[in-house]
Amino acid sequence: MRHISCRWAGPAVTLSLGLNILWAADNVRCQAEIKVRQQIVAAASGWSALLDDMPHLLAGITFYEGKPEDKASLAPDTERKSGNKVVSTWLFSGGPQSTWVACRYAWTSVLLTRELPKSIHTCSATYNSRENVGGLPAIEKIDCK
Repeated sequence: MRHISCRWAGPAVTLSLGLNILWAADNVRCQAEIKVRQQIVAAASGWSALLDDMPHLLAGITFYEGKPEDKASLAPDTERKSGNKVVSTWLFSGGPQSTWVACRYAWTSVLLTRELPKSIHTCSATYNSRENVGGLPAIEKIDCK
């Protein structure tokens, strides 16, 4: 299972997270799926809103210099392709700004974010281009050291 603890508060979305939140000093693990309860602000006349209980699967990972709300996302420093696999690697300088990670989930605007420990200097994500989640290559593995 892939997990990361979350920091989220919002009036229109409630996260239902399991108790299996995992954080290891040398690893970042995004939760494989989340459940959300979204509310429509205003339905068009004659329409009713129905909640779908379909889980939202991990669809992407982004690293940030500083807090994610500052929008300073980092591009991978390297990408290596081998068959249907792509490994993207980010190198973190350990400068004055903290490094954050955000896990993105298909069909929702919810991000699970966390500040990385200063001891983490590199992260790699392995994608499988033969599988997709929300139109993006499926993430098979996240490895941070």
